[in-house]
Amino acid sequence: MHLPFSIYSFTVNLFSFMVSTFSLPIFPLSEVFLFPGTFLPLHIFEPRYRSMLSYCLENGRELAVSPYRQSDQWNIEMETTFGFGHIIQHEALPDGRSNIILEGLGIASLQEIISEEPFIIANVEKMIPERNLKEDENYQQTLDELIFLSKRILLREGADESLILKMNQIKNHFYPVDFLASIIPFDYESKQKILSTTKSWEKSLLFLEVLINLNLSE
Repeated sequence: MHLPFSIYSFTVNLFSFMVSTFSLPIFPLSEVFLFPGTFLPLHIFEPRYRSMLSYCLENGRELAVSPYRQSDQWNIEMETTFGFGHIIQHEALPDGRSNIILEGLGIASLQEIISEEPFIIANVEKMIPERNLKEDENYQQTLDELIFLSKRILLREGADESLILKMNQIKNHFYPVDFLASIIPFDYESKQKILSTTKSWEKSLLFLEVLINLNLSE
C-alpha cells in the first residue's frame, strides 16, 4: 500500500490533544513506530486483531501502536510510551482481512492494562507533543540541517526522486522532525527516544545526532 506523502492532510483533532486518561486499544507491532503527523498503512489478518479493528471502528476509530524489539518475538515487552492515531481509511476484504491507514495524532503513556484478551485495551494518558517552532530561528536552522542530512541518506538508500523534491515542504509540517524520523531507517532505541520526547527543540537535537552518525558511517 502506498504511504501518502502529504503535509497538509494532517487532521487536527483538538480533543485528542487534551491531556486526558481513558481507554484505548493497543496494537503491539515489532519495531513499528507511529509518529505524530505521519501515516501508517497496516494489513489486519489475525482473528484477534480483526476483533480489535471492529472495536475501533465502533468506538471512535482511535488505535495505539506500541513497538517492541524484534528480538522479543517470544517474550513481547511493549513500550509504555507509544504513538496513537485515527483510522482514516478502511478497506474490508472479502475473506475478512482488512487494510487500514492510521494517521498519527500524538503520543500516549500507558497507565493500566484493562484487558488482554482477545486484544489489549488499556487506560492511557494522551500527551501533547509540541508543534513546529516556526518563530524560533535556531530551531528552523536546525530543521534545515535535518532536511539536508535526511536527503543525503535517502538518496544513498535509492529513494524516489519525487520524495526528495518534496522534502523542503516538511518545514510546513506540524511535526517535521517526527515526519523525518518516520522515513529514515535507524536504530530502535533512538527511534523510541525521539518518539517519546514531547519538546520540539530537544527532539530535533536527538535526531540531529542520529543523522550525523548515519552520514559519518557512509
